[in-house]
Amino acid sequence: MNVMDHIKKLDKFRIGFITGLIIPVCTLTIVYIYKFYPSYTIKEFFDFLETMHITTKLFSLCVLPNLGLFFLFLWGDLNKGARGALGATIITAIIVVIIQFTI
Repeated sequence: MNVMDHIKKLDKFRIGFITGLIIPVCTLTIVYIYKFYPSYTIKEFFDFLETMHITTKLFSLCVLPNLGLFFLFLWGDLNKGARGALGATIITAIIVVIIQFTI
């Protein structure tokens, strides 16, 4: 079994979708650790975002790395995975819009 056969096993909607949901969370965690840790606790961090009215802006930027994921799937000819990554991005965008109108 060669490398391409192993890569083709990743061509599943659920793999793209789950990865597309995990990447924004990882990005938010990296932002927290890089800019706010250890000065702020997690709760203080989210309070700060809410106070400064930048919660949805930061969440929107955290979805940006999904674009890279989407193109990796496309360039690897993994169309089902790309569809899953795009689906996760759309779901995350809907959540950001909902947060925007409730905060």
